[in-house]
Amino acid sequence: MLIIIAVLVILLLPVISYLFQPFSNQKSFVFLATFIICGGFLLNFLSPNALIGSWVQTTQSESIYRTIVRNEDFDNFIINEYLDNISSEDESFMLGAQVFYKALELGSFNSAESILKTLNTQFISENYQVPIFNLLADLRDEKYPNLGNSKLLVYTENPPNCNLLSLQFFASIPGGPNVNIAALEIISPNINEPFKLDKSHSLVRGFDITSAFLQQEIIKVEAQAQCNNSSFQAFKSIDLKYSKGNQDELFFYADEWLKKEQ
Repeated sequence: MLIIIAVLVILLLPVISYLFQPFSNQKSFVFLATFIICGGFLLNFLSPNALIGSWVQTTQSESIYRTIVRNEDFDNFIINEYLDNISSEDESFMLGAQVFYKALELGSFNSAESILKTLNTQFISENYQVPIFNLLADLRDEKYPNLGNSKLLVYTENPPNCNLLSLQFFASIPGGPNVNIAALEIISPNINEPFKLDKSHSLVRGFDITSAFLQQEIIKVEAQAQCNNSSFQAFKSIDLKYSKGNQDELFFYADEWLKKEQ
């Protein structure tokens, strides 16, 4: 702001010099024109909805950048006001996402988590749930790169008297969103080898096995077996708090299968 004022003063020096000339005969016109032009420029620059440039937006942007560089949480008032400068909700979300990815670029994870909390609070429509999960996944993958290979190994035995045609696995979080964190179907399965559930089997990126390991969740796994003349199902729960190396194992034994009603 001080720089803008200094530039204006320098530009006004010829006008000031003219106004102080004793023989100038257009002083009132020059003064009025100068007042209107400079006043309009200042009002435009100080307005948050400026046509050309805004000191308010510039100040907000500088404050946000300093916060990212320092890896600090954002001031709620400043970040909310910054996002509210955009009339469109979608454009406002994209502006917040730009701030988020700038924080990731600089490795400022505290700032990235802070703006993510703001977006999650402000944009509660279902239209933004998947984009927010994507942001969460990008933050997680950058902050915890070793979690990328998280997996659950599932071992099974055949149901009794079953010529196994296919297997399906569904993993979910009890009490959580009504969306599976992993789903897998295997045709003509080889039960001599374990079946792997990882983040590639998620229905929503970011709401997956990897996040479950990160949060040390209790997860429920449902197994469904299709035999030549009947169907079976079985259920198991596992507490990932006790897993090691971002990996755990689950076993479905022959006597644990329940015949499904047709």
